[in-house]
Amino acid sequence: MKNKRIELLAPAGSMANLKAAVSKGADAVYLGMKDFSARSSATNFDNQELKHAIDICKSNNVKLYLTMNTLVKNKELQSFFDQLSVAYSCGIDAIILQEIYFIDLIKNNFPDLRVHVSTQAGVMNSEHAKLLSNANRITLARELTEPEIINIRKNTSRELEMFCHGALCVCVSGQCLFSSFLGGRSGNRGKCARPCRKQYNGRYYLSTRELSLIKEIPKIINTGVNSVKIEGRMRTPRYVATATSIYRKAIDSYYENGHGVDSKDLELLNKIFTREFTKGWFNNSKDIINAEFSSAKTEKIREHYHVDSKHYSCKRNNVTVKVPEFSISKNIDKQLLVKVYSKKDAILASEAGADIIYFDIFNDDFRSVKKEIKCKLFASIPQLVFDKDIQLIKQKLKENKPDGVLLGNIGLLNEVLEYKIHLNYNINVFNELSLEFLNAKGIIPLLSPELSIRDMALFQNKDCAVFVHGKIKLMTLRHHIKKGILSDSKGNFNVEPTYNGTDIFNEKEMGLLSKASHLVKAGFNRLYIDTERNVSEIVKAYRNILDGRKIDDKNLKKDYVLGWAYRGVL
Repeated sequence: MKNKRIELLAPAGSMANLKAAVSKGADAVYLGMKDFSARSSATNFDNQELKHAIDICKSNNVKLYLTMNTLVKNKELQSFFDQLSVAYSCGIDAIILQEIYFIDLIKNNFPDLRVHVSTQAGVMNSEHAKLLSNANRITLARELTEPEIINIRKNTSRELEMFCHGALCVCVSGQCLFSSFLGGRSGNRGKCARPCRKQYNGRYYLSTRELSLIKEIPKIINTGVNSVKIEGRMRTPRYVATATSIYRKAIDSYYENGHGVDSKDLELLNKIFTREFTKGWFNNSKDIINAEFSSAKTEKIREHYHVDSKHYSCKRNNVTVKVPEFSISKNIDKQLLVKVYSKKDAILASEAGADIIYFDIFNDDFRSVKKEIKCKLFASIPQLVFDKDIQLIKQKLKENKPDGVLLGNIGLLNEVLEYKIHLNYNINVFNELSLEFLNAKGIIPLLSPELSIRDMALFQNKDCAVFVHGKIKLMTLRHHIKKGILSDSKGNFNVEPTYNGTDIFNEKEMGLLSKASHLVKAGFNRLYIDTERNVSEIVKAYRNILDGRKIDDKNLKKDYVLGWAYRGVL
């Protein structure tokens, strides 16, 4: 799918920023309202301000996209659709969302509203893009190289959007639990406390430079993406105005055979916000992280940006969306699901009472484990899967013949339909609307561990699994960081190589132990364990809990933490 002309999409974290973006040549702006925005610390817009923002945009032939790209709890579902209904009646052009399972409901109720999938959904391969054929546009993960973007472009007819400038997350978007684990402020719900900008072992091992692809605009346009996006809803109007005007110049110059940006433009970009620039993964840069420097300075100059504004009367009818009633699940067999990392532990888990064992699809012992254990063996498929990996994974599945799969990357869904499918907790199933969508396809997900026991107990449908014990993965990075321990005042964090990148875990594992009985009493019959410590003892303990027997966990629980079990996340 070839572009007509690439769109320049600018951030509007406030009315002043919106005016700056519009006055400097943005084709479209994206903004959030008071709730459900992944930048909750931005000023954001109330109902009246949104109407004024739409007046400005329509008067200047600029599109307005509303970000509602956070995870949504059950009790918030009606509020989510009520807010969308108000915004729709005001005249927004598109919604940007992370909850991909909402797309059909939105399309059915708002047929002329475009749906854009957020970068929070972590789309990093062609199969994932094809899976989202009901969306109008997909914002790609920021971890993709130029050839990987070109390949996805070849394999989907959906519009594609990519970031071209601004702050980067070191963790794959939508996969970071670090902030919420430390203080309950979930990055998946727009409240990130930015632990990546802190020092560990006296250095900034997780702090990234600023993305700047201004010199790569010709290459980006030639990839066939439809839109380039400037990050910065929490930046100043001056920042938005400068970045927008310079990227406008670069794009127009490409189409008009001009000379592009000059040294003065680059100097201006550097001056408005300094944290050093990187080209990121687009050209497979090795300079994304700067371990020596994290803080940044911004140029605070107050300017007035003039824009025309005429009253816009939206012709849409008001829409009332009623969240459907959820079914009460019945007769779910009790299952203890255990992820292990060695052949020895797989055998121990099986003997101790596991019903299903998850084992790495790439582990050389997979077939011998399958022969020696007495329970089912599912293949654990990694989170970071790019187009180059898909054929290899399919080959491994053919060779190993697992009883099912534990998917860490939902993009592979159509590649594993012949197997029983479980989804790992990084897929972020947060509410019953998402759960029922997946259940209808015969898929069993693990609920997000960011949900508290109280949040989970409110689910009517229990046809899922819950994480009760084990390794707490706080970050997944495409970056390769040396195996070891990162330490700060909050504690120690284990750095472990993983397929295509690095995982960061809390040093202490989560362990609900006897408290997991509350979940069993609430009707959750699938408990998930992910551990390589005391496997036999731990599996036996949870087998007893699942079967309704009491356990004495006094000597065990001192070695574990409760994670999000009681506080949940904001």
